[in-house]
Amino acid sequence: MCETKASDADRPLNDPPLTVLLQRCGDPHLPSLENRVAYQWEPEADLLGYRNGRRKDSTILQWLAEGVEQAGRPASVLDVGCAYGNLLLMLNAKLGIPDDVQMHGVELHAESLRYARAFAALVPGYSNCHYYAADLTNGLPFPDSTFDCVNMGDVIEHLPDPSAALREIRRVLKPGGILVLTTPLRDSLFKKAASFLNRLSGGRLFRAYYSGKATELDAGGKPIMNVKAGHDHISEMNWRELRATVTSAGFVFEDAVLLPVMSGSSWFDRHPFLLSFLLFLEAVHDRLQRPGWAHGVCMKLRRPRSDG
Repeated sequence: MCETKASDADRPLNDPPLTVLLQRCGDPHLPSLENRVAYQWEPEADLLGYRNGRRKDSTILQWLAEGVEQAGRPASVLDVGCAYGNLLLMLNAKLGIPDDVQMHGVELHAESLRYARAFAALVPGYSNCHYYAADLTNGLPFPDSTFDCVNMGDVIEHLPDPSAALREIRRVLKPGGILVLTTPLRDSLFKKAASFLNRLSGGRLFRAYYSGKATELDAGGKPIMNVKAGHDHISEMNWRELRATVTSAGFVFEDAVLLPVMSGSSWFDRHPFLLSFLLFLEAVHDRLQRPGWAHGVCMKLRRPRSDG
């Protein structure tokens, strides 16, 4: 068992599945047999972050589950950028661990997949979950029209050519299948306000905010995104640009859930009056659903049944 948190590079590659699932090493995101008894006590309080994450994950899982039920059985689901495989594991549980729904995850950082593979190999009911190392920008290792549902969560903003990536997703999606796309939105009203106030404060605002996220800042006070593979946020879009991009790639827009104004930071929980104001602001945003306010968006898209 690990006594201190270790990086992926520090963990042996040939551990048996049970050892992998027990050695979570303080990382709350790893699918592990320890999560249910340990995760909730480890992080600092982050009410806004929890709120944002819950809204995002519940929307994605609901839309994917509905897509599977609409497709009938057998069905197949793809998660692009699956990281440690958590979303497919959750979806499989939500659907009642069916043996007639095949779950496939692809991830650029191959080392992350060992946790998902260990869980699927060891825990009964998850042998239908399969994970592969693949690079979306070089093409996915699947035939045309393979999947009933595809999830692409917080991936498109990391890609140099979002349109080409969406066309590749469309290729492997069956006609009539759905794509659930989640991404941050660029230049929201509150992101602009935060940048202005940070400059006004000489960088103190971002230093305080990101102290709750354990994120390093560069000399200009901007967060340094340490990615295990690929790029950082090089292709963020605003709402109008995103709608135009998915439409030009051949998808039909069906629905969207605008995510909360703030992605969250434990710093807010240490300032109860500010937290109360932001929760009120989030309640207003929930009612108004203004794209210009949202930190990000979940979109439900569909490949047309006919290309005509």
